[in-house]
Amino acid sequence: MLAGVGSDSCKSDDYNMSGNTLEHVWATNGIRLIGDGVPGGDVNLARVRVKHWEEWFGYWAGRGDYYESLAREALARGRRKSAGELFWKASLSYHYAQFLWFHDPKNRDAGQRRKVDLYREGAPLFDMPAERFDILFESLTIPGYLRLPRTRSGRVPVVMVLGGLESTKEESYLFENRCLARGLATCTFDGPGQGEMYFQSKMRQDFHRFASAVVDWLEKRPEIDIGRVGVLGRSLGGFYAVHCAAHDPRFKACVAWGVLFDLSYYDSMGEPSALGFAYVAGYDDRRLAAPYLKQTLNLAGTAEQVRCPVYALHGALDKLIPATQVDKLRMALADNPDVEFDMPADGDHCCHNLYHVVRPRMADWVAERLGGHV
Repeated sequence: MLAGVGSDSCKSDDYNMSGNTLEHVWATNGIRLIGDGVPGGDVNLARVRVKHWEEWFGYWAGRGDYYESLAREALARGRRKSAGELFWKASLSYHYAQFLWFHDPKNRDAGQRRKVDLYREGAPLFDMPAERFDILFESLTIPGYLRLPRTRSGRVPVVMVLGGLESTKEESYLFENRCLARGLATCTFDGPGQGEMYFQSKMRQDFHRFASAVVDWLEKRPEIDIGRVGVLGRSLGGFYAVHCAAHDPRFKACVAWGVLFDLSYYDSMGEPSALGFAYVAGYDDRRLAAPYLKQTLNLAGTAEQVRCPVYALHGALDKLIPATQVDKLRMALADNPDVEFDMPADGDHCCHNLYHVVRPRMADWVAERLGGHV
């Protein structure tokens, strides 16, 4: 268990929003945990045991330690596949331990590092292994993973999966499996302000340059058909996906999994998300972060440059990103002949409550555009 849980490092008075933070997390992300692969039993137990937000990190870190112990036991018995799955569950538990834990940088950062280390141990043990790469880019190192479908003949298409404000390269394992099953390779990496990269660089305006550097690396891989590269991003990652597709014509398909066009509404944004955006941009105060964030995260004049097919998924009941963001993207892409907007009437943020329906749909769309199989 990590040190410091429940200590004075937790500035709960500044963050708890009159005790509503825990309720907010369950209301907006409860089903997301299950969709991403957190065991339902762990989620149900958390709802019973975690009575206050201050208890959140400790509970999930404890689940991570538990799964790590099971993974090491399985590995000692030569059960490599089980060990890989258990290391992934341990990593995912630590991912959700540090989820929205911006008020306590010590444990936030430690949880992030534990997540990274646990996933890295499990990666070569996966049924379809995740190959770690570290790309030197200027003075920074871009960390990521490449996974290849089990059966393939010749070069295969690849989809780049981008994380958002609270999703990183380790979180997309189950969605990657959907893509791999459809004959697509998957490539994930952390960009500025995300995951491991946060420790090197906070959020920057030139995220697309990091994505293009990864595509440059993919060009050298003999397994990859560089003429069939797609990009898909969740929430803030949806912004990045459109941003990257606008700057690099090598992307032949683009999916915005949750539409974020700009942060013009930042001043009215709820505390957890607003503090998160400020945190990854390197600010302690959301008010001081506002001008930088509004300037940095704005697709006006950029989205119009996207020439590849686009699929945009957005829940009509999304309470984190207003539907007016979809209208802005729709207008910007008006001249693009191959654009599909999918807005389920009962969908919440990124349609996490409909994960069993919309995630296969997105994987199918990408496979159809890149020449995979459905």
